[in-house]
Amino acid sequence: MRSLFLVLIALLGCSLSSGRVLFDDDLRELTEFLRLQMQCGYPAKGIPILAPAQLSYKEVDIQADAFSGRGNFTNISIVGLDSFEFSQLQWSNIFHTIKFDVSFPSIRLKAENYKFDLRRFLGATASNKCDGVFDVELLDVRANGSFVLRPSSLTNGIHVTRWNVDWQLGNAISQITGTGSKYLEKFINSVLQDFLQLLINDNPEEISQFMEQLLVAPLNTVFGNVAWYEITAIILGLVNDVLPVEPIC
Repeated sequence: MRSLFLVLIALLGCSLSSGRVLFDDDLRELTEFLRLQMQCGYPAKGIPILAPAQLSYKEVDIQADAFSGRGNFTNISIVGLDSFEFSQLQWSNIFHTIKFDVSFPSIRLKAENYKFDLRRFLGATASNKCDGVFDVELLDVRANGSFVLRPSSLTNGIHVTRWNVDWQLGNAISQITGTGSKYLEKFINSVLQDFLQLLINDNPEEISQFMEQLLVAPLNTVFGNVAWYEITAIILGLVNDVLPVEPIC
């Protein structure tokens, strides 16, 4: 029965156009379902709640040319991941490629407390222990590019390949406290805002590689349990009313 269904999809797919452009009704439904589901996560696939995303504790060890240091963050929240808006979302049935252009009006990263031992700042040796609130908001974040979906030879699911995505940042607002001096806080916040813009907008290849390492592995974990015919059927609109209109919690 499953093999018959696969053949049926292949035959129908050949009769459709080679591309399918979102926002037709079926794929719009898929993106809206994903937005709703972020409120609940998907424990069965190991996906936590993402709207907002929360993490109780995270240690960091940053070694960069501009600054370096070690520390930890407590009670972290990321707000705005579900605010995405697509201006392009296109599926190529021939090349199995998804092209997209998505923007986030605001993504806010906040930790109720952070402790950081700053050892180098702007290339110069520094010695300053920070202990306060970490609060950074990224405004007008945009990601545009493409990736390919392929059947996995290791599982019955699919996996992401040929990740090619550019990232841009409109602006950043930093309200970090706990540097030990109001003047130093103002200076660090100002420098960090400019630094984030330069880092993201002027280093497209490095940022793309970093985001690929951050995002592709979790995506493949989820897609590893999704059969190729299932995702193809949804994208091509061959299955009606398969997605709930409310989050599954």
